[in-house]
Amino acid sequence: MGLFDKMKAAAKNVDSKAGESIDKSKVRSKISDEKRAIEDLYKKIGVMYYESYTEKSLPKELKDMCKEIDEHKKKIEEYEEEIKDIEEVGKAEREQNRADAEAAAKAREEARAEAKAAKEQAKAEAAAKEAEEKSEE
Repeated sequence: MGLFDKMKAAAKNVDSKAGESIDKSKVRSKISDEKRAIEDLYKKIGVMYYESYTEKSLPKELKDMCKEIDEHKKKIEEYEEEIKDIEEVGKAEREQNRADAEAAAKAREEARAEAKAAKEQAKAEAAAKEAEEKSEE
């Protein structure tokens, strides 16, 4: 693979990696928001639980908050899967960039080899023609 191809692939990979990092950061921010929401609910549950302990009853609100925690946990799992998907797409993109650069380099090498062979054939034909002309004289 030529230097230009390597530089081109490297530039594409840097761009891909940067985009992947930005996407992952956005999703990680969502995960942090979900975890913060869970912490807030834990605090509210603690207060309500203590109040229900002193009153000897478990309010519907407490059950609802527990369900809400489960929903936040489910979202966190979905976001973590999204991060894995982003990483897989980025990896595939970088592998494709490498493959494209290698294919381009190979095509250029083949074109150079064909051009060299054509040039050598033209030289040989010219030499043969010149030799033929000399032998006719």
